[in-house]
Amino acid sequence: MVEQRKPVHGSKVVAVLLLLFGLLTLFKGGSVLFGIGGAREQAGAVVLLVLWMNLLAAVLYLVAAVGLFSMHPWADKPLLAAIALLLIAAIGFFLHVQGGGAYEQRTMIALPFRFGITVLLYFAARYFVKQPQ
Repeated sequence: MVEQRKPVHGSKVVAVLLLLFGLLTLFKGGSVLFGIGGAREQAGAVVLLVLWMNLLAAVLYLVAAVGLFSMHPWADKPLLAAIALLLIAAIGFFLHVQGGGAYEQRTMIALPFRFGITVLLYFAARYFVKQPQ
């Protein structure tokens, strides 16, 4: 049986942040991908690799949130996978831009921001699940 820890107040806060960040990302990215409410047109020049990696990361945020709410020792692992996906997105975006592909300037800010937030959430989750009982 996998050892389960008792939730700490801070872990619940991080789990709620993961949940909100994941749901917001899923909603916004899904709206653009499926063209809900004209979101695709409003988004402008979408780099599909970045969009798909963000959507996959959103699912991983939700998985990590559930794991952290339950204080499962694996709760930080989905965030590590999300970091890897975002690195792939960043490399793909860089190559896309270098190749002269169309993109929105806000992606230059949003991608590093999302990466940084994900790294912070990873270390926060890791702190809570690795604490001795």
